[in-house]
Amino acid sequence: MFETVSYELLLKFYLLHFFISAVISYVSSLYLKKRYKDNFKSLFLLILSFNVVVPFIGYAFTFWMSYYLMKIKYAKTLKNAKSLNMQELDNEFPTVKRMFGEGSMVELMKDETAPKFKRMKALSTMAEDMNRRNISLIKQSLSDKDDEIRLFSFSLIDNMEQDINTKIHEASLNFEKAENTDDKVKYAKELAYLYWDMVYFDLLDDTLKNFFINESLKYAKIVFKEDLSDSSMNILLGKIYILRDEYEEASTQFIMAIESGADNEYVVPYLAEIYFERGNYKSIRSMLNLVKSLGINSTMYPVVAQWSSDE
Repeated sequence: MFETVSYELLLKFYLLHFFISAVISYVSSLYLKKRYKDNFKSLFLLILSFNVVVPFIGYAFTFWMSYYLMKIKYAKTLKNAKSLNMQELDNEFPTVKRMFGEGSMVELMKDETAPKFKRMKALSTMAEDMNRRNISLIKQSLSDKDDEIRLFSFSLIDNMEQDINTKIHEASLNFEKAENTDDKVKYAKELAYLYWDMVYFDLLDDTLKNFFINESLKYAKIVFKEDLSDSSMNILLGKIYILRDEYEEASTQFIMAIESGADNEYVVPYLAEIYFERGNYKSIRSMLNLVKSLGINSTMYPVVAQWSSDE
């Protein structure tokens, strides 16, 4: 009799326990569904099995677990990862190895005690991007005590100079042969930039510099005459006029460039330079303040900070 009553009570307890567990699991699953939208059935079965297996403590633990699962933050997972070509990514982002140590390229080229192979490698690297700064560094090596470095530097500068001169010769022939205005303007624009490159990269002797400036100016004027709204040619003319100390003409060209849609961040510093050369210091601050992005330009920041400070 005692055993029968015990079994009945135990059965009633587990039925009641199962019912309570099912209700709590259902409520918790509805709560978690806000975050785990496609897993309601899985959540319900997980919580139900947990409550059934662990009576009493499971009730309280379920609420805590639900709260924890709702608030926990997971790292973002990459979806559709199978579509990524990992081999291609490895090629896109190769391992970067330090080739020249932690020092600057300038210090490396000036250090005559540095290993020659590193200095030669530095010259080769700079030769891949012959910009104004790199050309300046290469030219400094023309006076190096090491014959190999000196000759290699000379060959780099000479090759660039010969390449531009060859292009000037070809463009000049095409300009002379051009039979219509459009072709004339096309080759005149090319010549204006080529002559300017020789000046800009400082590839000339002082005796030839004025000649190349004047030639660049001559061809730039041909283009400007045909198209007053060519902002790139306005900017080039402005730079040439600055070199010739013709600040009024330079100012006019830069203003026309802005009106034609040129980037203010690029043009405004030239106008500020003109104001400085003409002694109009009061206008420099207002001019630089016209372009707020200059304040975050790494090159222009020191200048902007200087002229923005209180007097």
